[in-house]
Amino acid sequence: MSKVAVTYWDRSSVIKMRKKKRTKRTKTPDNATPQWFAFAVIALLTFMICIAINIRAFSEMNEEMSQHSTLSTEIEELKIENEKLRQEVEKLKTDKKTIEREARKIGMSRPK
Repeated sequence: MSKVAVTYWDRSSVIKMRKKKRTKRTKTPDNATPQWFAFAVIALLTFMICIAINIRAFSEMNEEMSQHSTLSTEIEELKIENEKLRQEVEKLKTDKKTIEREARKIGMSRPK
């Protein structure tokens, strides 16, 4: 054999190296995040979104309730005013004293 072949193929000249025992690492590296952390972050974000939606819905509901009560009060006032005007129209149609009073307001008067 040639000198090159002996260098690579001759087992007698190769120094046997001890095999290193590989130890299984049970610990995660310091910069790795645990699996539960990702789940916790997703759960927290979902919870925060739900809370934000509920708070917004609650505030809108309160606003709608206050607007409803305001409009209900206004409707009642308008119904009362409408009833008064209806009574006044009825008086203007039938009551002679009311007709005469309104005629004087616009400058009309009866001849003597």
